Amino acid sequence: MKYEMKIEFADRKQLKQLIEKCYFGEDNNGRLRDKESHLQVSKGDHLYIMLKGLNNMTVRITNNHLIDGCSRFVIDESGDSFVRLYPCSIYCIVEHGKYSFY
Repeated sequence: MKYEMKIEFADRKQLKQLIEKCYFGEDNNGRLRDKESHLQVSKGDHLYIMLKGLNNMTVRITNNHLIDGCSRFVIDESGDSFVRLYPCSIYCIVEHGKYSFY
């Protein structure tokens, strides 16, 4: 894809839990294994408006406190009152206390 939306995901707690579960839980060693876990953006969140209508597209998520660069997620709009974001970056490493995705 030539162009991707880049957004700042402010909920550090939810983002960190997802990264730890998907990439480092049960000896994953930084490789994406859990493809069922996701971030959930509710209808009341300001990001919902930007993500609505982009089903199956990818978005780059940034968070300056947790991520060095960005991580890619696939948008799923199967719910009426929320949008799910599934991680799709294959590898993750921790450098200088931040996550880097490849």
